[in-house]
Amino acid sequence: MQQIASLIRRLGATPPGALFVAVCWGVQQLPALPGRAASFLLLALGLTMMPLGRPAMVIGTGLVAAGWATLRGEQRLAERLAPALEGRDLTVIGVVDELPQPFDRGLRFRLRIERCVVPADTCPGQVVARVSWYRGFGRDASAPPAVRPGERWQLNLRLRRPHATLNPGLFDAELRALEDGVAANGHVRKGFGERANRRIDAFAVSPRTVVERLRETLRDRMSQALGGWLAEVRGVLIALVIGDQAAIPGRWWEVFNRTGIGHLMSISGLHITMLAALGAGLAGRAWKSQWLASRMGPWPLPSLLPVQYARWAFGLAVGFGYSALAGWGIPAQRTCWMLAIAGLALLGGRARSPVAVLSTAGAIVCALDPWAPLAAGFWLSFAAVAAIILYGSGRAHRPSIDDASARWRGAIVEALRTQYAATLVLLPLGVLFFSSVALVSPIANAFAIPLVSVLIAPLALAGAALVIVWTSAGTMLLGLAAWLTRMLLAALDWVDPGGIGALAIASPTAGALCLSALGCMWLLSPIPVPGRAVGALALLPLLFTPAEAPPERGLRLTAIDIGQGMAVLVETGGRRLLYDTGPRIGADNDAGSRVIVPFLRARGIRSLDALVVSHLDLDHSGGALAVLRNLQVDWVASSLSADHEIVTTASRHFACRRGQQWRWGDTRFEWLHPGSEPVNVTRSPTNARSCVLRIDTPAGSALLAGDIEAAQERALLDRFGAASLRADVLLAPHHGSTTSSTPEFLDAVAPAVAIFQVGYRNRYRHPNPKVLHRYTERGIEILRSDAHAAITLQLRAGEPPRATRWRLDERRYWRVRMDAGAG
Repeated sequence: MQQIASLIRRLGATPPGALFVAVCWGVQQLPALPGRAASFLLLALGLTMMPLGRPAMVIGTGLVAAGWATLRGEQRLAERLAPALEGRDLTVIGVVDELPQPFDRGLRFRLRIERCVVPADTCPGQVVARVSWYRGFGRDASAPPAVRPGERWQLNLRLRRPHATLNPGLFDAELRALEDGVAANGHVRKGFGERANRRIDAFAVSPRTVVERLRETLRDRMSQALGGWLAEVRGVLIALVIGDQAAIPGRWWEVFNRTGIGHLMSISGLHITMLAALGAGLAGRAWKSQWLASRMGPWPLPSLLPVQYARWAFGLAVGFGYSALAGWGIPAQRTCWMLAIAGLALLGGRARSPVAVLSTAGAIVCALDPWAPLAAGFWLSFAAVAAIILYGSGRAHRPSIDDASARWRGAIVEALRTQYAATLVLLPLGVLFFSSVALVSPIANAFAIPLVSVLIAPLALAGAALVIVWTSAGTMLLGLAAWLTRMLLAALDWVDPGGIGALAIASPTAGALCLSALGCMWLLSPIPVPGRAVGALALLPLLFTPAEAPPERGLRLTAIDIGQGMAVLVETGGRRLLYDTGPRIGADNDAGSRVIVPFLRARGIRSLDALVVSHLDLDHSGGALAVLRNLQVDWVASSLSADHEIVTTASRHFACRRGQQWRWGDTRFEWLHPGSEPVNVTRSPTNARSCVLRIDTPAGSALLAGDIEAAQERALLDRFGAASLRADVLLAPHHGSTTSSTPEFLDAVAPAVAIFQVGYRNRYRHPNPKVLHRYTERGIEILRSDAHAAITLQLRAGEPPRATRWRLDERRYWRVRMDAGAG
């Protein structure tokens, strides 16, 4: 009983806000939700317990958090598009309620569906869809019409559930869709007659559409005023003003992340606090203005609202208004709620502790967004503020200094201390969320923080406001901000030559992460502690977390989930080979930079022993240049021409030719195709020249077949015979197309497992149901990336292949499920 009483007392000392955040995080780890009845029961129990004293109040807060988070999850899942509506043409009427984003293949926007026109009886309901409107092809290569926020459109759509690629350690787009309330993804199709795509209303007024139209106006005016500047300069300034981060080219996001200043290129808490302070200061001066008081008659402003309340209210209004204009991200939410709670505490005469303010702000953010604790920005924001408060709390109050130079020196010292605290605490979080350490971050932030926060951001904000009402003055201020931004980008290139500013580190273990957290607390402790520098030693296990070594004798194959395409990491003999690099979707969007490189870095992999580009098609070669730019690759093998950019970029290149072999340890690699003879085909010359690689180890064998088709399969059978083709694992030729996987070829290879790398509901309809039937009737286990996400196969001597399927083995309630046997 004494132990239970002690536990209750300790629980009662827990800040309720911190418990609310922890429970919301815990709910998001569930593989399935308990149902609405259980959610309401948890809410009722929690609300009943909260008035019964401090320990009961804390427990009740946890129950309320669990009930609320599960209930919100149930509501969002219920809004999702029904599987029966996937792939059907629906003519809907809806309002564009977000700033449309142009990309090289068309336009993306968020559409709030109001009702269906055809068929009216199967409408998905009043839900939100993320819609792409692509450019035409061939003769009809026209661009989509201009779409503005607030417009009401009738659109002919083909929708699907918000399925996305999924790989361990990388961004979960399905979670983001749930968080944003996106029930479906889709694209606009041609419509005729009553199903024609057409604009119905120029502006459907709502608070959201008014804000989004204002954001569009600011973006367009700024783009016009900055038309003579580089795209990256325009993009940075637009991102600083309205939070449109898509305006920044992808290459520069890589630079910002490597140098550790990515937080400055979004609407940070620092920018919001600065504006809120400006609004509070202006309100205070207005309330004390004698000129204004003389014109208020018998009702002077201080008698209507005390000065301190006016400062707080106007500062808060500016902060919330700007945060809404900037997209209402996690850092913005955290800052606004902290300003509100701290202001209320001070105005109410209750000097609440920083821990209470932070935890309460976190709880409010989680009440509005129960999925927030899974976002890196949530922890980065709160951890940075907590570190600054912790480190600063040990400083005695300093009296005012009359000497101006001494005040400047003191301000610089305080700024350096703040930078030290924030940089230190963000180190373990950067390794956890981004698998890297920005080595040049202290240097880059030392000049970037004052430059962006004190000069560039205020000039950009003032210029954006003026450019609407006084174009010449706004253009002048924006031009000055652009010149400073260009200087900033040049300085970042200087401190990050050749992309060396960041160090890739494997995802840390729980022990290393906890030890690093203790080390940070030791180094930032506000009270004198013995051997403070010893705390730095606690960070070493985090910084030197070793990557999982490739097996020496077995074989590990990882089919990376890259959508419609191929990318397989082969690990054996203590070395690594990447077979294909996934698709390139646009000039600034390829699987190499978007998925493969981040996935390898999360594993702590900084180099590859070999890269194979099986053939020219973009769903296989699209990410190769990004891999070569970001990783050290010993040699490249391909069937590409000698003048291809991938070949000329590689440090060493070999053409894959039938009969060539090499060994890594006791693993033998052999090219089975193509040969030196010319390929005479009419269907797809590039597919016909796919590099076919056979891997033999004492633990088993694998056949990576690229996109070969029936003719090449027959040629392999004729040349090698069934015995030489037999393998335990087969990477299904041409993604399961009807042109490949002939019965004779499958009988010869006779794999135990076949891997299909395909995109969800891809336009080629891979894998074909008839082809799937050929595999299943032979008892071959089917693994496919659209149903299983990232797939890892382990082959060990004397054991059957062991598969890890990320979507199923790491289940979360929001992840879209599908039948692996469906075509």
